[in-house]
Amino acid sequence: MIKSIKNYSIIFLMLFAFTSYSQKSRMTGLWEAINVNVGENNMTPVAKWFRFNPDGTTQSGNGWLKNYEGNWQYDSLENKFSSNNPLGIKDEFGAFDVSFDKDHMYWEREEEGMNVKVTLRPIEKLPMSPADYLQGIWLLESIEKDNQSIMEEFDPNGKHYLHIRWDRIYRNRNTEGERLSGYWHINGHRPEITFLPHSEGENAESWKIEVNEENLIMTGISDSNDTIVRKYRRGNKFPR
Repeated sequence: MIKSIKNYSIIFLMLFAFTSYSQKSRMTGLWEAINVNVGENNMTPVAKWFRFNPDGTTQSGNGWLKNYEGNWQYDSLENKFSSNNPLGIKDEFGAFDVSFDKDHMYWEREEEGMNVKVTLRPIEKLPMSPADYLQGIWLLESIEKDNQSIMEEFDPNGKHYLHIRWDRIYRNRNTEGERLSGYWHINGHRPEITFLPHSEGENAESWKIEVNEENLIMTGISDSNDTIVRKYRRGNKFPR
């Protein structure tokens, strides 16, 4: 009888160890956060990804931008996950409870009295964010104000173009042929871009964007451009 109990205990421990290892190994790989709920609010970031390596290291970022590197731990007794970044801000909210279904991984914990739930899916390559598509040369095809074309008024000689660079600098040529520049900033949760001119006296402007490999549509959301829509196509050389 004692021998049977011992054998059963050994089998149980082996099964527990195998299950714990399977859960941990299931976390390894590349994941995209497809939904983040904080209380009743949806706070899903744009193109957020996490990579968990078998050696305990981890990286994460948004689109092609990596912004986190550290180590990850998995508590096999309680199915909890945590990570730390030596260069980052200490996470004071503790570990996430981890669970899986056939196609997703789920993290849950409480932050400042609110329930946080993150839904992730496995992916093969890094997702592209609007910021990744934005980089390049954009040639103006049309511009409307209050649903009326103002192309002849805005750019009668076809001088304007927009160049968005990887280093967060933008350059454009105005209708007089002058080259202007500034900084651009992309919202981490919504497809919105803000241009911050280098020139004194010029105001920042924000736009809602739709962008892909070929086209860019900018819809004004600032007081100065809230009825304006610009449509661009991608170019592969600077216009003369």
